[in-house]
Amino acid sequence: MRIFVAGLGTETNTFAPFPTAERGFHETEYFAAGTHPDTPTFAGAPLIAARRLAAAGNHEVVEGLCTFAEPSGITTRQAYESLRDEILDQLRAAMPVDVVAFSMHGAMVADGYDDCEGDLLARAREITGPGVALGAELDLHCHFTTTMIEAADALVAYKEYPHVDIMERAEELMDLLTATARGDIRPVMTLADTGILDMIHTTREPARGLVDRLSAMEGKDGVLSVSLGHGFPWGDVADLGTRVLVVTDDHPEKGKELALSIATEVTALRGTMDSGSLTIDEAYDRALGAD
Repeated sequence: MRIFVAGLGTETNTFAPFPTAERGFHETEYFAAGTHPDTPTFAGAPLIAARRLAAAGNHEVVEGLCTFAEPSGITTRQAYESLRDEILDQLRAAMPVDVVAFSMHGAMVADGYDDCEGDLLARAREITGPGVALGAELDLHCHFTTTMIEAADALVAYKEYPHVDIMERAEELMDLLTATARGDIRPVMTLADTGILDMIHTTREPARGLVDRLSAMEGKDGVLSVSLGHGFPWGDVADLGTRVLVVTDDHPEKGKELALSIATEVTALRGTMDSGSLTIDEAYDRALGAD
């Protein structure tokens, strides 16, 4: 199986007064094709997962550019289009392929592009056509969009905040895409909007239990993957919000029912899943009382 992997992302604060230029990617994580280290990064976890698959079986990995910039302001049009087009040119050169996997953030905004991930996925699909398994790993602070879902076969978001499961989710994505390419599964994605935007820390209850329940749903009754996209509060775009994505094995009604059920549960937990932040006075008093 021939697998193409690349990465492009940043977390965009649309209110920040300073833009993200191409220099910001070079100064953070920038790995030209074939130069990514063996250590996983935000830009390249799916690439590491693909390399491991290739080492274990009959797969060939074609490595593209992998780059992420630190969270910052809106990416310049020049930077986004230049990096995007470099990756797309690499994909064209790699064709034919069986699988295309991207590392993305999910909340990247550029001048003229409110949904960079959807744009890149859609352009990649134009190159591959419908017969190639296409997907991406996303940060859970993503904006899930219909453009992304219409272009991709599978999207997988981190489940944990702090993000301690990046490699696990990359391996999950690669498993889904290679199974799709083999014809073992036919993934169908369903999206449900909670109608809210909340801060969700998964290390404490009730969010801890919620994430564990989502994980327990996977691999049963045709459910392949469940992702909760928290949304990024400082991204002023139309698709902002906390959304649930369910991937089933050709069970769209099951996916719709489950996504709506989870969305209802998340909405009911609104305001209870943050870190319990202190006020300035509370923090000051606690610091003074510390040993």
